Amino acid sequence: MNKTFSIFHTRGGAGHVRGIQVAQYLDAKINPTSGYEDDICIYVKIIPPKNHPKHSYLDVVDSPNAVEYLKTHPEMGVIAISEVAKEYLSIVLKRDDIRLIPHHHCNYEGWIRPIRPVMTVGIIGSKTSFQYPIEKTRKMLEAMGLALLYDEDHWANYNNVPGPTGKDSREKVVNFYKGIDIQIVWRPIWQKSTTNLRSPLKLENAGAFGIPTVSYPEPSYMREWEGCFLQEVNIENFFKLVYHLKSAPSLYKEISDKALERSKQYHPNHIKELYLNL
Repeated sequence: MNKTFSIFHTRGGAGHVRGIQVAQYLDAKINPTSGYEDDICIYVKIIPPKNHPKHSYLDVVDSPNAVEYLKTHPEMGVIAISEVAKEYLSIVLKRDDIRLIPHHHCNYEGWIRPIRPVMTVGIIGSKTSFQYPIEKTRKMLEAMGLALLYDEDHWANYNNVPGPTGKDSREKVVNFYKGIDIQIVWRPIWQKSTTNLRSPLKLENAGAFGIPTVSYPEPSYMREWEGCFLQEVNIENFFKLVYHLKSAPSLYKEISDKALERSKQYHPNHIKELYLNL
């Protein structure tokens, strides 16, 4: 039996990755206004209408509002984006039917970083993706002989772009990762309501290119990627790890290889099958 999907989303990071990009590889309708009554409908971070179709799911992503809605709508299917999020939602909603569908990584083409000098460190995401002064970070990296590539508030650039820009935004992310040698993530502060709803997407994306990450140990990172990235809770030691990764080729290769292997389970073809099993 063929399944047809309709995906409803708003603009922003989740709207592109979980909305447009997923719709592209599922050949799904995007924000249809009619003709979706018999489809499997997925609402990405947005509250479904009162007359939603029978086969509907709310893809919570990192939305506390979605969690609150689900507390009073047990008929709605639930999708979690990480193992930590699934466990959290199961407890909060008192349900054992949460469906886990991780983010897919962006490297559809399988481009792998070639052997080259480690020269560039990258930060990508929203303005909260790196919670340490950027110019201070840049100077510390320069002292190590490293340049910083900072894609500031990446998704904000697509909030007002008309039409389905998922392909363009994915290519921009791909080009970013092709241009870096180490990814860094430092965001120890999160709203309590979203801490357990985060995903390891940054690790998935970097790992798929064979690029190692140095990061603060977020819950989903530790659950799904422990041993496949370098972690540190002290900012001074964090930068020491970055330098160590740059100056120790054997360590670089070890973390790169582990990240690349772990990223395989987040390949779009694998994630697609999880949607088809809904």
